[in-house]
Amino acid sequence: MPLCVYLCYTPGCQTKLDRWMPTAEEGAATRFECPRCGVVMSCAWTGSQTKTPNMKDAALIKQRG
Repeated sequence: MPLCVYLCYTPGCQTKLDRWMPTAEEGAATRFECPRCGVVMSCAWTGSQTKTPNMKDAALIKQRG
């Protein structure tokens, strides 16, 4: 379930909306109306959830340096 970020690029507005979407494709295709200025916002970024690391496995990770 990816997080999709929608941005309004209207000068003086610059509102940001974050929404969890079922798929990245659906998130990219969805358009929201800006709650402040009414301009239609499009998806600026989609990211997927990553599994939280298990700290018990920290010893298995090689240290840098």
